[in-house]
Amino acid sequence: MAAAQTYDSVNLLVRALFATHGDTSPDALKQALENPHEPHRGVVTTYDHPFSAHDHDAFSVNMIWLGVWRGGEIRYFHATDAALSGAVRHKQER
Repeated sequence: MAAAQTYDSVNLLVRALFATHGDTSPDALKQALENPHEPHRGVVTTYDHPFSAHDHDAFSVNMIWLGVWRGGEIRYFHATDAALSGAVRHKQER
């Protein structure tokens, strides 16, 4: 999960850099991250508005699952995670 979150985070930042047209100031990047022009289909989820002025976590607790990769398959630690494995989990508002 950490690798997927890192991959998505880098892609969100790259998209923000393109949106600022090269302005790498903190304010420009913050605005671009908090106000994306379109959703980003990442590995973990589809990010509609992952950040806001008061929320700088791109995902929420409902999006986390536990498991290991063994023998060519994911083995989930919780049955509910296995049952929801095919569902796209969207960020819950705080």
